[in-house]
Amino acid sequence: MMIKTLIRNIRYVKTQQAFQRVINMQKEHGFFIVALMEPFQKKRFIQKYKRRLGLEAVISNVNGKIWLFFDAVVEWDLFIDTEQ
Repeated sequence: MMIKTLIRNIRYVKTQQAFQRVINMQKEHGFFIVALMEPFQKKRFIQKYKRRLGLEAVISNVNGKIWLFFDAVVEWDLFIDTEQ
């Protein structure tokens, strides 16, 4: 079984062009996981981006530099949460 995943260093996710590219790729390929590195956006906006991607769940690391979006609600055990 293959899990379709997009991992992208997106610096400045709030720029329309950068995030629109991610949305277009999501529509075309239907990724199960989308990981955005260094979005340079406050974590309080993460739910807005989740809705725009049309994915079910989202989580970020402690400093908000890694955002993970999932196409289903998943359960896991977090061992350590570091800045990078």
